[in-house]
Amino acid sequence: MSSSKDAIRGSLVVLEAVDAARNTRAFLLFIACAIAALVVAGVFVGIAGTLASNGAFVIGGLFSFVGSLAAAILVATGVSAAGKTLMDQIQGRPALGARDALIAGLFTLPKLAAIFLIEIAIFLAFMIVLAIVLFICKIPFLGPLLYTVVYPIASVIGGILWFSFMFVVNPLAAPAFWEGYGVRAALGTLGMNRGALNIGRLLPPIVQQMVLLFVVGVVAFIASTIVFGGSAFVAALASGIIGFGGSLLSLYSGLGFGGFGGMGGMGGGMSGYLLATLVGVGILGALAYTFPLLVYLAGICNIFLNLAGTHSAPPAIGDVPTSPTPRSPLAPETVSPRDPSYAPAAQPHVADAAAPACKACGASAQPEDAFCGECGADLPRGV
Repeated sequence: MSSSKDAIRGSLVVLEAVDAARNTRAFLLFIACAIAALVVAGVFVGIAGTLASNGAFVIGGLFSFVGSLAAAILVATGVSAAGKTLMDQIQGRPALGARDALIAGLFTLPKLAAIFLIEIAIFLAFMIVLAIVLFICKIPFLGPLLYTVVYPIASVIGGILWFSFMFVVNPLAAPAFWEGYGVRAALGTLGMNRGALNIGRLLPPIVQQMVLLFVVGVVAFIASTIVFGGSAFVAALASGIIGFGGSLLSLYSGLGFGGFGGMGGMGGGMSGYLLATLVGVGILGALAYTFPLLVYLAGICNIFLNLAGTHSAPPAIGDVPTSPTPRSPLAPETVSPRDPSYAPAAQPHVADAAAPACKACGASAQPEDAFCGECGADLPRGV
């Protein structure tokens, strides 16, 4: 941020992230990947359960791990694809197709992994250097004096590194990659350079993230109130019509808490409606909380663009002049005759250039006048 005005504007731009809730493409990309992740995880966990029941615990555990990893990659790809779509929307670029967005989202994951490994390497290097310095501080007489200087400096450096990783690099690395930055360029933009120990650079993005979290909380409250308020009404009406409101105990027994174990509570059939209700609640929850996720993704995109100074949003109303800049009449704009938009100016009428006048009194007259309006003298027609 170059000035306090830019910092204030950056905080206000974060509020524009609410518009991300209307991005249908990003919404569908994430929902599709989330559903695919649930299907993959369910298949692999089911296979793992079958193998474990047959005594193949190692292979079952391997299938469970692979399924969980594949599901996590699918969800992360969906989040990244949605973020890329929102970044293009914010920057005014044409949105990528679903396939290209998913590919871009998938290719972002290795870069994020590289950022994580670099953070671990930096932290380990800091710990090694600090351990060496602390070992030197064990020198008699000189050690306490040296530790007096080392302790506050190391504390500040460690705090800045931890704070930068947690609240600047980790949240804003993905938007940097969505904007097309490489790993090195992203780290430089996020402050991992010679100015890394400047505490002042941490304040604008952190304050903006606090504003963003407040906005996300409001959106989550509104979405959950709408969805679950309606679902409570529908569930109450369905309970009275279908009559499964009193079968919650059978549902618990069907889940294994009753004396029948396993599916003992499914005999009455009513708990099937409760299971369907729970599945529906899960679907509604996924739909409701996707909107806050989209708002958060758009918000961190805006925060990164503010930090990088590459926001292409139109200027505020107060920044543009209220009237166009006057042109000098001595330097009119010239247009080439070869330009398709070129049109010759209309020539003034001859009568306008040389209007007839009365020869007796000199008063002006129109070409169709037969008498002078001032003195009444005859005027020759066609003059």
